[in-house]
Amino acid sequence: MKRLAYALLAVCAGALAAPASPTRAAGYEGQVVTIIVPHGPSGPMNQYARMIAPYLAKHLKAKDVRIENQPGAGTLKGTNLLWNARPDGLTIAFTSIATPILAQLAESAGVRFDAAKFVYLGRVSYEPRQLYAGSTSKIHSVADIVQLGRPFVYPAQGTDEDFYTMSMLSDALDFQMKIVTGYEGIADATLAIIRGEADGYMASPPAVRGSLQSGDLRPILTILDQRLPDFPQVPTIFETVKDAEAVEMAKTIMTIQSLHRTFFGPPEMDPKMVEEMRKVIGETLADPELIAQAAKMGFPLSFADGATMQERVAAVIAASQTLKPVLKAALASIK
Repeated sequence: MKRLAYALLAVCAGALAAPASPTRAAGYEGQVVTIIVPHGPSGPMNQYARMIAPYLAKHLKAKDVRIENQPGAGTLKGTNLLWNARPDGLTIAFTSIATPILAQLAESAGVRFDAAKFVYLGRVSYEPRQLYAGSTSKIHSVADIVQLGRPFVYPAQGTDEDFYTMSMLSDALDFQMKIVTGYEGIADATLAIIRGEADGYMASPPAVRGSLQSGDLRPILTILDQRLPDFPQVPTIFETVKDAEAVEMAKTIMTIQSLHRTFFGPPEMDPKMVEEMRKVIGETLADPELIAQAAKMGFPLSFADGATMQERVAAVIAASQTLKPVLKAALASIK
């Protein structure tokens, strides 16, 4: 009996001393990862995410990487969902992070997050923006916009990064702008420009490749510090702005534009998972098979690591005192 009692005590002591079973395996191996994409299933952001997901799963050694489309409120619905996600690293998001950041600075009513507290994990692509006018328009340069004698009519597809960037551009280059809402996507906005109902908009060359090839659009400005090889005749924003304040605004605009297709995680995300995800996103974007598939689909890749993206977000938010009045005025103009 004594021996049985001692044995039972030993078992109990061992059970008390043993560590609790972990709620998940350490790291991503064998796990299911969910990527919130705050866009509909037909757009390029979703196509990028679905193209990358199986390669990310391979490099993470995850059981699966699933895409969860959560469109609504100009990406704010999905971004709000990430804000409230568990910080275990198994739920992240993918979008152009410039949009939620600018929406926050504009004090949009739909914002339920603090963009500075998200964890930025790595950028997938950066497509420099250009300002386009219709090919039959009298607008051939920014000088023509300034001398229009009326506001530049901009067909807005929603309060996305291009909407806010156009507002900053009009402030930096000192021209008036009339924002017209209600356009459903870039094709609808392009048609408005071709018909002469609108003057122009901002987009990346890949997004309007067909309209450029058909000659329906004319690029008049590149939002970059150097001319694009495919558009050597188109001046950059830094060739156009004059005073020191406008130059600083141009630098901020370019930084914002670099915050493009990016993975990011919830606040206080597990540091070990952050380290692993940042490392693996870099490995995934260097995968020859993914690079070949992206080239075949016409999807450019331009990786930037998570730490760099975190610094760039901080730089934009640090410039908020300059940006806020411009962004708030743009948002107020469409209400």
